[in-house]
Amino acid sequence: MTTAERLREEGKIEGELKGKIEGKIEDARNMLSERIDLNVVLRVTGLTEKELKDHGVI
Repeated sequence: MTTAERLREEGKIEGELKGKIEGKIEDARNMLSERIDLNVVLRVTGLTEKELKDHGVI
C-alpha cells in the first residue's frame, strides 16, 4: 500500500467515525428532548456526560 493510499484510507475511517459520533450526539439530543433520563441516554448511546457537555447537548 502506498503512502497516499494509506492516508486516504485513514481519512475515510476518520470520517466514518466522526459521522457515527455525530449521529450518537443527535440521538442523545433527541432522547433528552423527549425527557428520557440522562443515565438511559448515556447507556444507550455509549457516550459520556463529558462528551455531551463538550457538544453542548447538556
